[in-house]
Amino acid sequence: MDLKSTYGTADHIRGLTPLAGLLSRIACLLLFAMMLFTFADVVGRYFFASPLPAAYEIVSLMMPAIIFCALPLTVLREGHVTVDLLDSIVPRAAARVQAVVVHLASAAALALISWRLVIRSMDQLTYEEVTDELFLELWPFSAVMATLCAIAALAALANAILSLTGRKAWG
Repeated sequence: MDLKSTYGTADHIRGLTPLAGLLSRIACLLLFAMMLFTFADVVGRYFFASPLPAAYEIVSLMMPAIIFCALPLTVLREGHVTVDLLDSIVPRAAARVQAVVVHLASAAALALISWRLVIRSMDQLTYEEVTDELFLELWPFSAVMATLCAIAALAALANAILSLTGRKAWG
């Protein structure tokens, strides 16, 4: 299996590849920062009896950031987990219809999540919700998650169009 190959996915659509690369780098940096933060917290807690203040809160904010940065890239490259037990016996035309339906359903679900995150972000802004220890405003985090989820929905739509037009590489 070639992990670098994305031929036939929406990754080749002009404009999406640089954005996907940027988001993957941000997700990697956040993951590395989360690892360093957790390591420093554990060392401080067990060797110096002085854990990092608000470490749990910061890690709790980094985790969804990593997930939502990786989501558009995963959708774009069709890197999600799939079950292909029946793929060898399904006719190519039916597989094409199935791919379009799955991509459209994914786009709709991601758009719904994005819409709800926008509403949540507006509520957090209205009620001035903040984190417990650092008093960071929460609405920017949910607004960024809504934006990244909308980008993932567009990537799913791009994959649906590729499947519909037959430009998707099969097998």
